[in-house]
Amino acid sequence: MFRLKKKDKETDIQHEIVHILSAVIFLGLPWKPVNGQIDFNEANAAIVAHEKGNQIRNAIDKKSFKINAIRDLSSSQFARNMTELQFIQAFLEKKDVISTKLEGQSYVKCLADVSRYYNDLLQVSSLPYALQMRSSFGRFDGLVSPSFTWKLEYLGVYELCDSVTRDHADVPFDTIYCTEHFPLDVNLYVKRGTCYPATCSNDELNVIFNSIFSELGLDALYGTYFTCVRDIPWTWDAYFCLLGFFAILILIGTIYDVTHRPPRALPTDKQSNEKEEVEYQNDKTEALEMEEEGTRGTSDHHDGPMKHQSQQQLYMSPEEEADLEKEQGQAAAALGTNSRRDKVGFKDRLDVFLRSCSVVHNCGKILSAKTSSSSLSALNGIRVLSMFWVIWGHSNQFLLIQRLDNLKYVVDVIAPKFWYNSTLSGTYSVDSFFVLSGLLVTYLTLKELRARNGRLNWFMYYFHRFWRLTPTYMIVLGIWTSLAVHIGTGSDMEEYYAADSAFCTDYWWTNLLYINNLVPYNWVLGGCMGWSWYLANDMQFYVISPLFILLLFHRKSKNLGLTTIGFLCAASCIITATLTGYYGLPVGKAIQPYNNRTEALEPYGSSTDITYGKPWCRIQSYLVGAFVGYVLYKHMYFQKIKMYWVTNVVGWVLAIGIMIAMIFGLHGTSLTDPLPQWFAAVFAGTSRFLFSMGVGWVAFACSIGYGGYINSFLAWNFWTPLARLTYCAYLLHPAIIFQFLRTKKTTFHWTLPEITYFFLANVVASYVLALCLSVLVEGPTMGLERAVFRPRKRELVISADQKKTKK
Repeated sequence: MFRLKKKDKETDIQHEIVHILSAVIFLGLPWKPVNGQIDFNEANAAIVAHEKGNQIRNAIDKKSFKINAIRDLSSSQFARNMTELQFIQAFLEKKDVISTKLEGQSYVKCLADVSRYYNDLLQVSSLPYALQMRSSFGRFDGLVSPSFTWKLEYLGVYELCDSVTRDHADVPFDTIYCTEHFPLDVNLYVKRGTCYPATCSNDELNVIFNSIFSELGLDALYGTYFTCVRDIPWTWDAYFCLLGFFAILILIGTIYDVTHRPPRALPTDKQSNEKEEVEYQNDKTEALEMEEEGTRGTSDHHDGPMKHQSQQQLYMSPEEEADLEKEQGQAAAALGTNSRRDKVGFKDRLDVFLRSCSVVHNCGKILSAKTSSSSLSALNGIRVLSMFWVIWGHSNQFLLIQRLDNLKYVVDVIAPKFWYNSTLSGTYSVDSFFVLSGLLVTYLTLKELRARNGRLNWFMYYFHRFWRLTPTYMIVLGIWTSLAVHIGTGSDMEEYYAADSAFCTDYWWTNLLYINNLVPYNWVLGGCMGWSWYLANDMQFYVISPLFILLLFHRKSKNLGLTTIGFLCAASCIITATLTGYYGLPVGKAIQPYNNRTEALEPYGSSTDITYGKPWCRIQSYLVGAFVGYVLYKHMYFQKIKMYWVTNVVGWVLAIGIMIAMIFGLHGTSLTDPLPQWFAAVFAGTSRFLFSMGVGWVAFACSIGYGGYINSFLAWNFWTPLARLTYCAYLLHPAIIFQFLRTKKTTFHWTLPEITYFFLANVVASYVLALCLSVLVEGPTMGLERAVFRPRKRELVISADQKKTKK
């Protein structure tokens, strides 16, 4: 998840295949951990923060820096006991030497302006502009601050530097705010905000200051580099043209919808009231479809392959299905039309498409809280609460790697608290989504097979899924690589986004094909848009789902289908446990791996993704959902499940107890005295399966009427609009958090009220922008598919009404 500096180096897939095949049993497990690095991903970010603190402390001790907390040491000279005045004087004395040494005219202007600034600062009565520039610098007392707080960013005052030219008429040059990165250890830098003449480029500052460090013998500072806040020029590419195209479609569709909207019939008009009732029923159909299709990749289903069965009907009893079909058939007959595709004219299709581009139409569908009496409506609450959990976890985790000024406090004081395990174990929220996805795919596909006598349009089965997810996904990827860098200003933005854009330019096709969790094989997690690893896994599971769904559907092979699910689930648990044991990965609050095998992996050693984003390790949760989906299908059509109250209570106690145990069970583990390796391997292999069983029980019990107050809460209509926006919210929320942190001009101080406000702000921003994305992209793309393959009867009813109104 967390992007490290990328090396343009291909990974050795064959090497990993050999490791996986050889990891059939636990091989050579030592009983005590050895020195090494930790696997760095979103699953253990808080523990990695502790390792980062140890790295800071060790780097300081190793280099034996002189610490003086009383005198104001120049933060740029923390390697030597040199005051600010001494450094400036030394710089001016060596200016000519440096100029001769560089032998390049491109550095002359920058060197002259920096010297002018230092001269004006050293005058008896320093010039005001020079004092203001110096006042904007970030300061710390040698290495006292990073040693005691693990704070590595001292950003100063951005606005002071930015306003120098406006505040002082005598300033001889424009100023620019820069961040100076001082090497503390390998890939570990102390950052300080600075203010220098705008005539200096990043490279010029790098060369000039590294040259002076070399002349002064400050070898510990050699390798310092600058990143300055500059206006990044716009590069108009296909993404901007595409966004403009969608904006024009939305404008045209909204105007068309408003100007062609038929008038409402009076309540006394019986025929109109009957038609409104049919439209209301279809409104519920659309609402349910948006509900299912707006779920982070769990949008399953299947508007495409279904010719005569609506999305709403999938949640109805057979009697309700018959009544709805009768009502829709009467309405269609009254209008002289039917649902056959070859009877739908071009104008009708165009009407359906343009209406799907309307802001009014789409917002009405998305924000509607109307729901049917669906037995699966509790899934809305599960998915929305899981999404909140994801945002809470990312809000905390992203802070641990940037813009946090009290990292040591969070790691030493907050992380050991019992309640904080809900944050450290936040990755179980993803398993909730896998469960929901497997449940819906299996349940709805089985119902569709039943309605079509075992036949399915497999082209539409896959095409609908791909078309449902991909356009929105690719638009967000384009925004992340092309547009985000222009939103706000920050000293690190250009550096971060340059690395992201370079990698995405080379590997965007892996996202398009949903294999970015496998190519490049040993990547940190997810490759381009690291959080998209989930989408790749979910699509891969969807592709292979018919292999066991078809077995479950046929009576003679249902036992084989259940056996297949059980075998794959057991294999996933064993492979996860085996890889965890083979590579010596720790669990709980342990920070040291049990062996050094990860260090041989390329390109990032122990930072590579070994188990977290790999499909063979995550499919166990999806298979649990598939099993629950099959049981619900059997309950609906073949044999109603009835439970005694004792059985129900025991089931709820076990489900909730297991989920709590998985989240909080490793609270007592030690940083220095880890669990036995065999237990770590077994826990890693089974914990997600067990948690998924708990989620599966909640979904199952609520769906068959044994949820009580829990079902009432999870099926609350409040969750319905949010559930429709979950997919877009998932795509956007990490970009929103990163954008905030990368443009933040001060550091973040972690307290519970502040992180709570930060989380709530991220939730609101994510869902508001998700609504915009859904209206801008999802609506038109889904409307296009609907217009081409199967316009709904309600849409044809409205189209016919419009024609009558015109007459």
